[in-house]
Amino acid sequence: MQSLESHMEQLRRRRDDARDPVLQQLRGMLETLQQHEQSHEPQQARLISAIDTLRQTTADLAGSSDQLETSILHKINE
Repeated sequence: MQSLESHMEQLRRRRDDARDPVLQQLRGMLETLQQHEQSHEPQQARLISAIDTLRQTTADLAGSSDQLETSILHKINE
């Protein structure tokens, strides 16, 4: 049944595409973009993880820098 529905949908698309070439181009662009997005999802997940790590590292370094500066100022003022 599902195969028949899929086949009927393809026939309807072909009929619509034959009537409207712009629609065919838009569908092609949509499919291309979806494939492009799917192929880049793993890379995007790694980039998000790397960005999160960089943010945390930057925050840690800023905190350490502040502590070091406070410690140095305290030692100088002693």
